[in-house]
Amino acid sequence: MNTKHQFIFLSILISLCFSCASVKDAGGKAGPILPMKTGWYLYDFERTFKGIEDEYNMALATQMKIVQEITYKYTGVVCYFEDGVLYDPVTGIELSINNEGNVRCVENISIKGTLGKDGNFFWSGLKEEHGRLNSIFVKGTLRPLPDSARGGKEYNGVYHLIDTGTKREQLVNIKDGFYTWKYIDGQEAGFTPWPLLVHPDGSISCSMEITTVMEMGELSKVNYSTGFDMKGKIVPGQGISIEEVSRSAGAAQTQRDSPHVYAGTMIRSGEYPNEAIPKNIESLVNSGRAAIKVEPKPNPSKYPSWYLNFPVKPGFIYAAGEKTFAVQKTAFALAEAAAAANLAEQIRVQIESSITEISSNDRTLIDERIKSEAIQQVNYKIIERYYNEETHTAFVLVEMALK
Repeated sequence: MNTKHQFIFLSILISLCFSCASVKDAGGKAGPILPMKTGWYLYDFERTFKGIEDEYNMALATQMKIVQEITYKYTGVVCYFEDGVLYDPVTGIELSINNEGNVRCVENISIKGTLGKDGNFFWSGLKEEHGRLNSIFVKGTLRPLPDSARGGKEYNGVYHLIDTGTKREQLVNIKDGFYTWKYIDGQEAGFTPWPLLVHPDGSISCSMEITTVMEMGELSKVNYSTGFDMKGKIVPGQGISIEEVSRSAGAAQTQRDSPHVYAGTMIRSGEYPNEAIPKNIESLVNSGRAAIKVEPKPNPSKYPSWYLNFPVKPGFIYAAGEKTFAVQKTAFALAEAAAAANLAEQIRVQIESSITEISSNDRTLIDERIKSEAIQQVNYKIIERYYNEETHTAFVLVEMALK
C-alpha cells in the first residue's frame, strides 16, 4: 500500500479511537445509545442497491466495466425498537441489534452490520429481485426520541391537505407527536411514505434524494439525482401548511423547482371512511411486524458456519457473498463479486468518516472520489468457498488486510 493509502487508514484509526462514544437524543441529551432501550428513534440513512448480477452479465457481453447503482437518502424517519428488534418502516424489515451493537436479520441471513455507541450504524446484505442478485448497503444514524421531543396531544387529529399547484390530495393522521400520511388521489406516490416527528412547536421536516449511477467503461457515465426537502407547521385544532421543494442534478446541471405548497384543515370524524385514513404510527408498526412474522424464514442449517459468523482478526475486514444458480462457476463468480462489492463499501464508509468533517464542498464530486479510492484499495483473498448441491447455492468468504 502506498504512503497516501497508509495516511488515509491512519486517519481512520485515529478518528475511530478518539470519536465520541455517545449520541445526543432528539431532545439534546447526550449518552451512549447501547444497549438500546425500548422506544422510538429518529432514523436518518442512505441505502444503496448495486446490481451485482446485471453488472456481471453486461460486463461479459461488452467486455467493459459496468456500474449500476441506485442510492436512496432519507432524513426525518421515525422507527421503533422493542425486544431487541428495530422495525424499519421504509423497507419493512426487522433488524436484530444486541447489546454489543451487532446487527442481524432473521428474514435475511446475509444482512450483517454494526451499531456504534455514538449512534452511527452500517449494515449490508444481499437481495434477489426478479431472479437477479443485488447488494444492499445501508449507513446512517439513530437517535433516541424521548417524549419531551414530541408534540403534545393538542396536535392530534386527521387533516386533509391539497397541493395548491398540482391539486394532489393527502390525508394526514397525527397522534401522540407522530405524523403519518398517504395520497388519496389514486396516483402512485413513487416511494413509501414514512412516519415523521411532530416537534413540540408543531414543526415537521424531512427529505429524500434518489441518485442513479450508470457506467459503461469510458463510453458512458451517468450520475443523476432527484429529491425533495419538506418543511411544515401544524396549528393545533386548525390546520397544516407545508412547503416542499424538489431538486435535481446531473449532466452538469442543477435545478430547484418552485416550491409546492400544501395547505389543509382538520376534518370531522366520519368525513372520510376509516380505510382511507392513514394508520397511526403504532398501528403501522404493529401491522408491519405482523406481516414479517408470517413470512417464510431461511434455514440456517443450509449455510456454512463461517457465513453465519465471520472471523474476527485485528487488522482485517471480512465480507461474504452468496448466489443460487445451477452452474457452479457462475454462482461462485457472482458470490465473489458480491463479497468484493461489500468490501469496497466498508472501505468507503471508513474513508468517508475520516474526511466528512473537513470537506463539504461539491458533495457529488467528493462521493465519486471516495468511491473510486475505495475500489482501488480492494485487495482481498478468498479464504472460504462452498457450494450447497441441494440448494445450488455458492458461498464465498473474503479477507482483506488493512495495512
